[in-house]
Order: sequence, then structure tokens, then C-alpha cells
Amino acid sequence: MTRPGGCDALFRATAMSDLPALEALIERACTRVGASAEVLSELRLAVEEVFTNILRHGYRSSTGPITVTVTTTPLAIAVTLADAAPDFDPASLAVPDTSSDWQGRQVGGLGWHLVHQVMDEVRRAPGSHGGNVYTLVKKIRARPTPGALIS
Repeated sequence: MTRPGGCDALFRATAMSDLPALEALIERACTRVGASAEVLSELRLAVEEVFTNILRHGYRSSTGPITVTVTTTPLAIAVTLADAAPDFDPASLAVPDTSSDWQGRQVGGLGWHLVHQVMDEVRRAPGSHGGNVYTLVKKIRARPTPGALIS
């Protein structure tokens, strides 16, 4: 569905039970623009991580509104997740220690690091009426045109 303002899809969620429908929306967006399986996998992983963090930490394992917009271009897919949870800037988190062996690491704390690893852009801004707006951008590699000469 096309929405005004360049948004290809708008999705409203309130609970973890909405995650499968959100994942299906991401898959449809990737299919529509011909994104690779790798792009789909990385985008789903990042969106799931941010969505889960909003509910688990922002809303303290309760429910709360999350508005997701998906915007596609031939070169990128942008997913914006807006919440009404308390102010949280992931840039305030300490950089996780990824050099030690897994047995010596504390459980958790890798989610935002992982999001930054698989996305081309990760932005956070305060919401206009409170809350947070997280924007994840994944670039789509240009695919060769069938029949084009490759030199």
C-alpha cells in the first residue's frame, strides 16, 4: 500500500505478537524492490532487534504503540520505528567487548552493536511529542541489467 509523503507502507504495532506481521511487511518491501536474500536477512534482523528492544526495555515488557514506516527507493530501504517510550539514545551505551571469548562475556548488550553492523545507516531522534524515532537504512546493491555488457 502506498501512503502519502513517500512512505510505501505504514504499520502500527503494540505487542510482540505483532512481530510476524512486521516481518512479513519487511519481506514484501524487499521483494518489491528486488533486494537480495542477504539484504532481507539483515534488515529483518535489525528491525526485529529494535522492535524487541522498544517493547522489552522502552515499555518494560509491556505493550505500547510503535508506528513503523517503510520507504523504498531503487537504491535503499528505510524503516522508521517511532515509539512513545521514555527517551533512549543507543549512542549512550558502552561499546560491547567483542574480543573476549563468549564464556567471559556478560549476557546481552550486543543488540545495538549488531544493528550498526548490518545497517548502512542507523539514526535516532527524539519524537515530536516524546518518545523515540529510530531510522534504519539498508542500501540495495544495483543488480546488473540483463544483456548489459560487462567489461
